[in-house]
Amino acid sequence: MSEIINELLKAKIYLKGIFKLHAIHMILMFLAVFMISPFILFFFWHPRVQPDIKYGVTFSKKYATELGLDWRNTYIKILDDLGVKNLRLIAYWDEIESNRDIYNFDDVIWQIDEAEKRGVSVILVIGRKVPRYPECFEPKWWQDIKDEELRNFELFEYVKLAANTLKDKKAIKMWQVENEPFFEFGECLHKIKYDVVEKEIDLVKKIDASRSILVQDSGEGGFWYPSYKLGDYLGISMYRKIWYDFWGAFFGNFVYFKYPLAHWTYKIKAEIVRVPYQKIIVTELQAEPWGPVINSALSEEDKNRTMSRHDFLDTISYAQKAGFKDLYLWGVEWWYWEMEMNNNPFYWATAKALFN
Repeated sequence: MSEIINELLKAKIYLKGIFKLHAIHMILMFLAVFMISPFILFFFWHPRVQPDIKYGVTFSKKYATELGLDWRNTYIKILDDLGVKNLRLIAYWDEIESNRDIYNFDDVIWQIDEAEKRGVSVILVIGRKVPRYPECFEPKWWQDIKDEELRNFELFEYVKLAANTLKDKKAIKMWQVENEPFFEFGECLHKIKYDVVEKEIDLVKKIDASRSILVQDSGEGGFWYPSYKLGDYLGISMYRKIWYDFWGAFFGNFVYFKYPLAHWTYKIKAEIVRVPYQKIIVTELQAEPWGPVINSALSEEDKNRTMSRHDFLDTISYAQKAGFKDLYLWGVEWWYWEMEMNNNPFYWATAKALFN
């Protein structure tokens, strides 16, 4: 009997040894696959530099004014001196309907008309969350409405009127409805809901079925597909160096941070989330500093922490290698400020060479 027990104990030890060995093999195999998977994905999905890249800029009259510039003069310089042929322009709701049911599209129409005279193509952004901080630009009277259904009604009325008013402008090649609506960034009093954005886009499509719709998402932090499936194109940001508190993760302290992303990660992400790469437009390519105060008030040291001359050239090269066809640079107003107010024409002159 004791011999049988001894044999059973030996078998138990033997089986335990086999199990441990198998578990180690499985762990090692998993680690090996995990480590080499980026190289496998890169082999099949690596991006290629596009032969005919279309460059553009986003222009914000609000930001130009905040920098102390004459926004109309700056805009004309962008068109005539810089030679930009692709623009992303912004309809700011808080300016257009600052008083309820009283609309003034004059500044937006002037920008579009000046672009049209020069054969410049325009992506026009409409909605309540649009480019530049604090991101949400709703009229004060709208923010004070307590009833959510009534707020949505007023938003839909504005979107419909904006599309109807501007749809005959030939320079507009595409509508962008909202800006990063599902990315938690900015100061928005009321949360933006998916079905509301879906309704806004549906309204624009019914008014103007001839133009494509672009929906924006964060290139670094967004999920992409939920935004893309609402429209025809996905717009993404592309940032390398930033100053941010990352939603309080550092106990309210802001930090300088460089995204640890290789240029080819955007292509792999697009393949994984099933967004066609040719349907992605980089609408916000970082080409200005990001610091604790407005760029015109930053020291040279703080500017260079996120956007030195080397960073400017390196970021453009990075975006080119990422394989995108359309690249809209972010910060044109600051380039002009640097040239006119800071005796530094580097960014303006470099971009001018790129656009021409």
